[in-house]
Amino acid sequence: MQIMKSFLNDILLNAQILTEDQLNQAIEHTRKSKSSLLESVCDLKIINKEELYLQIKAALEIQYGVTFTDLSITVPDSELLNLFTGELILENKFLPLKKSGNIFTFAMVDPNNIVAEKEIRDRLREYKDISIKKTVMLEDDFNRFVSHKFSKHEEEKNLVIEQNADELISSIGIDLLENGSDNIDVADLSDLAEEAPIIQLANSILGIAIKRGVSDIHIEPQEKDLVVRFRQDGVLSVYKIIPKKIQNAIVSRYKIMSDLDIAERRLPQDGRIRVKMANKVIDFRVSSLPGKFGEKIVMRILDKSSISLGLDNVITDRETLNTVREMINKPFGIIFVTGPTGSGKTTTLYSALSERNTPEVNISTAEDPIEYNLEGITQTEINKTIGLDFAKILRAFLRQDPDIMLVGETRDKETAKIAIEAALTGHLVFTTLHTNDAPGAVMRLQEMDVEPFLISSSTIGIIAQRLLRRICSNCKQEYIPDEQTLKFLGIKTEIATSHTTGVPRNDKYYKGTGCEKCNGTGYKGRIGAYEVMKINDDLRNLIGKGVNTAILRYSAQQAGMKTLVEYSLNLAKEGLTTIDEVIRVTFTGEGASAFCPGCGKPVGEEFYKCPFCQYELKKTCKRCGSIIQEGWISCTKCGLRAEAEEEAGDKSPLRNAVYGEQPSSGLKLIDDTADTSCENCGGDISIDMNQCPWCCSDLTKNRVRN
Repeated sequence: MQIMKSFLNDILLNAQILTEDQLNQAIEHTRKSKSSLLESVCDLKIINKEELYLQIKAALEIQYGVTFTDLSITVPDSELLNLFTGELILENKFLPLKKSGNIFTFAMVDPNNIVAEKEIRDRLREYKDISIKKTVMLEDDFNRFVSHKFSKHEEEKNLVIEQNADELISSIGIDLLENGSDNIDVADLSDLAEEAPIIQLANSILGIAIKRGVSDIHIEPQEKDLVVRFRQDGVLSVYKIIPKKIQNAIVSRYKIMSDLDIAERRLPQDGRIRVKMANKVIDFRVSSLPGKFGEKIVMRILDKSSISLGLDNVITDRETLNTVREMINKPFGIIFVTGPTGSGKTTTLYSALSERNTPEVNISTAEDPIEYNLEGITQTEINKTIGLDFAKILRAFLRQDPDIMLVGETRDKETAKIAIEAALTGHLVFTTLHTNDAPGAVMRLQEMDVEPFLISSSTIGIIAQRLLRRICSNCKQEYIPDEQTLKFLGIKTEIATSHTTGVPRNDKYYKGTGCEKCNGTGYKGRIGAYEVMKINDDLRNLIGKGVNTAILRYSAQQAGMKTLVEYSLNLAKEGLTTIDEVIRVTFTGEGASAFCPGCGKPVGEEFYKCPFCQYELKKTCKRCGSIIQEGWISCTKCGLRAEAEEEAGDKSPLRNAVYGEQPSSGLKLIDDTADTSCENCGGDISIDMNQCPWCCSDLTKNRVRN
């Protein structure tokens, strides 16, 4: 594969189809986008597709001395295809085109491949005196053909498995061990797990999950049965309910496949399964957990072919994309990616690393666990059993001459401080936090006892994200959301008339009606929503002062930050997701703040006055400064009260104290132990007071001294 890529590079250069700079540009694009070299040349618009193919065709015919076959025009012979296994065709990259007498014509990516020719002759040995004619084809054309041909075959195969799943379950003998006893012999359990029907059922569940694009498989023992659930596009649904009698056998089968101890059913265990399907290697991260009704198995599917690295593939908003790219190209500092489990943080981090991954840069990652292998990057996995945690790996990284470091998760004070110190000493650090939004990450770090001045001086930016389900393109249709939902989201609507519907004039919203391709859900795939808080000088100053999250959020929005809700609503307006999905995923109300009635800016619940306009947010007693709540007729601290509040009306003693007005009647002490009254305000005082409790005037000035 690598040899052929190198050969194609030489063809493009030697035939002067591309210059060396153009070729390097295309190779870099290929590495980031995971597309083929020729696709990259077309994507970059270095040369148009028709001209590129004509020049390559001529170059290949000269190179090999055979004719060129265009698979978009010539169709391989289906009868001849059946003579060869898919694995043989994929390995040797050839396709049988036609048979004319004893002459067999084959298209080959490399017509000089002697091994491929030998394999072809072995398969055709029943034919006498055959002659093989070879033509050359593009590897891109070959890959497209086999992808379509074998994926269709695999789809038909999986459909048969899925349709016969119930028959497969019922075919399993009734003599399997029931789950009621804990005294199950391990040898018997192992034998059961190796029974052909059990193996077929276990494999069919994995195969169907891969075909449907599932992210997690849950094997859940219940009291009377075994439930299999799939998480697809972030939502769990029941796939199959299996008889209880099969439980131990199917659980043991998955434990054997993931190299776990089937005899240990009291402790959690972790393992991995690797399978090959449709010429793709797919990993499963397996976790077992003891439960009341048996061991629960959860398998996370890690399909490397389904992940498209590169920030272009995950961030749709151009302005947000440019901001993130600007952040990740800084020479040093720390970037936090926040969000709940399963929100796509790993994909975003890997995409950022893929853009910085060049031979000139040393990148090291600490992960728990390593989900995908990244070429050219040193990846280290956490191993708690030997004390290898994030903090210890980070300290080791600093002695490895790193340029960029990725910390899978900042969980504690020690890891946070080492990561920030690394950022302050000339390294670029990527890490994740579990917070609801970008401004909340600052408060989370402060809760870890990280000093605000360290956070402000080291942080480049914070990215919060969520994954929303994408509308199925096959059953997508326009609809009108109800006005109450739009009002809840803060979307202003038109006044409904005979010509309007209450929806903003230029906004259109869509949803999926449900079809076979999306399993009736109306959704297929997911798309990211991002909230990017780039730290500027104003935010750095506020973080250093330790201000609350509400002030940080307001300042970030003033600097141009789109919130998760705003970004998600834009996706809905573009027809990529639904209003319901926006509410389900992003509109949680977390982090919402109060706003000043005077200026409309955010204020904290603990504020007495607005820091922006000095609006009085809470009434306070003018004498002692205590908060006075609505409806009180006396100050709870200094004892201010009205003996006849109803008759006093607006001139109540409490109002007098709050607004500084002179009382119309005397201010009374709670215990009625007054000796005289204050000459300034008329309030009750006792002879041992040096200051009036009502107007705070000095009583010692008028006191007769002996």
